[in-house]
Formats: sequence, structure tokens, C-alpha cells
Amino acid sequence: HLSSLLRHFWMNDSEDDPRTSNVNLQTVINENDEHGRLIASHCSQHKFRLINRRVSNQPSCYCGTNEAVMQIQQGDKSTGHCAVIVSKGDRSFMTHLGCMEDFRGAHVLTNFQEGENRNIAIAHRHIHIAGYYNIAGFWDGELACKLAEMREEETKTNQRMTISLVPQHDATNKWDGGLLNILQYIDFLILSEVEANHITKFRENLGHNHSEFLKHVAKFSASNGPRTYIIVTLGLKGAAAFYEGEMIHQQKTLPEIENPTDPTGAGDAFAAGFLHGYLSYQAESKDEVDCIITSEAVKAAMQCACATGTCSIMVQGASVPSKKESIERVLNNIILHESNGVKRCRVAK
Repeated sequence: HLSSLLRHFWMNDSEDDPRTSNVNLQTVINENDEHGRLIASHCSQHKFRLINRRVSNQPSCYCGTNEAVMQIQQGDKSTGHCAVIVSKGDRSFMTHLGCMEDFRGAHVLTNFQEGENRNIAIAHRHIHIAGYYNIAGFWDGELACKLAEMREEETKTNQRMTISLVPQHDATNKWDGGLLNILQYIDFLILSEVEANHITKFRENLGHNHSEFLKHVAKFSASNGPRTYIIVTLGLKGAAAFYEGEMIHQQKTLPEIENPTDPTGAGDAFAAGFLHGYLSYQAESKDEVDCIITSEAVKAAMQCACATGTCSIMVQGASVPSKKESIERVLNNIILHESNGVKRCRVAK
């Protein structure tokens, strides 16, 4: 979704625009099975770089994929995948982690000097961590150590970057994994309403106590993540942003999402829209050099996020990017309904 947004709204006439080509995905796949090859093909189709961090005795490529079709030996872990069943607005997920369960925080590349080109260190402008609760190798300090290393390097080089995280559902139902301990390194924590309910320990009925829930999340942000912007999606109500104990913005969405086609992947689309909106705003602002996060940047990001999330649920398929025209139309309608004069993110040259 993010790569698609960059191609829609940031690309020049050249297909080699660096702002698109520098979207990278670090994950773990078995490039020798069908699911791994499907993911590699999807990355290639949408023009972003796959960096496979698989650790295995089997032949593996750390940057990119091996195009040779090889027989999977007995005992070798397959690529993780998830089956989603959607019925009457509700969803069920069946997940096979496969080789993803071997992914650890220590395997994450802080820059690409360790990868295929050891002579050039490519610094990150933004890092997005998806599916924290699905990756046990990130829990209880594993990822925190890597993020601390990144922040230390950032201080040494004076190259500021931002970091966002989406935890997703915790199948263990513990909602811990040391998540709160890494908020000191996170700029944006993006949660669904259900995730926020569990992580903040709000136990009331969300549907009947919405205002109390928002107050509770604001209080949580003050005590657990005072330097982290907490973004909570609220379904048909839109989304809300919290910082330093206050709700700094509540973004409404549009009524056209009352009859969604397929809600699967809406959270990922929302996150992609948020990142695009934020980075786009920063690119047009003097704040870009120092990566200063302002409430105006967050508001602009949430407009884009709600527009992208809205368009996503009107399309069949979790990983099918929405059309540029649809995003522009919904975003313009959202901005039209805003009365606070927030600067919009760029939608056209």
C-alpha cells in the first residue's frame, strides 16, 4: 500500500524515482516454496525491495530472493501465511507462522551496509514495524535492543528518523511481550480499537462507553508513552490521536463506508496512508530536516490514513491497493468536511 501511494503521488515521470525504489521490506520467507515465491513476486510487482532475513541451514539469500526453484528438504520450515474467513462483517484468521517464528530482533538490519552492498550504508528515513505480537522473537527486549542501537547511531550521525509500530492481535491474549518497554523508541503507535482496549487495560464495553474509552487512552499515553503519538482507529467513527495525555485530534471518516466490500487489510492500508501523509507533509515542510513531529503533521497524516483505509474496504482483497482517483476523491471529501484548515497531504503534482 505504501509503495503504491508513493507511485501515485510522489513519482516523477521516471520509473526510477528514488522515493519509491527506497521502500524496503525486511521479513522472513522460504524463497523455495510457493508462498515465498508469491510474496517475492508481489514485491516485484509493486516495485519495492524484499530483504529476506531468513536464518536456515537451507540455501537462502539475505537480500532479494533466489529465483531457482529448489526442492524443499524434509524439516525445512515453509513461508508463513494466513487464511482469512469473512462472513457477515466478521472475520476469522488462521495463521501458520512457518519460518517467520525464527525471526528475531537481532536479525533486523540497522542499515544496508550489512547486506548486498557493503560499501554503501543506506540510512533509514522511517522504520515501520508490523505485526509485533506475531513475532515472538521481537518480544521482551529482543527488538528493544535493536531499536536502542538505531537510536544511538542516530545520535552519533545526527540523521534523524521516525519509527512506527503496529502490534496487531495477540493470539496469546496476554497483550504484553514487553511492548510498553519499547515505546521510548517509538514515535507512532498505531492501534485498532480492540488492540487499544487490551493494551491500555480498558475493560468496559466499548460500544456503550466511547468517551470514557478515549479519556482512558489519553491517560494511558501520559503514563506509558509520553513521547509517543498513539493513533487509534475507531471504525466508522474514524480515528483519534493522543500525545502527552491529551487527545490532540479526532479524525472523522465518511459515511460511504457503511457497506464495506472487504474489511481485511484496512488496518494496514490505514497505516500506509498515515505514513504517506506524514512523510508527504514533512517533505513540504521545513520540519523535514530535523524530523520535528507537529500536531499539524499528525492531523494531515490522519486525513490521508482515513482516506486510504476507507478506499481499502471498498476493494476486494487485502493487498490490492486502491486507485489513485478513489483516494483523491475520498481525501478531498474528508478535507471538505474539515473546518480547522489543516494542511492536506499532497495528492497531485
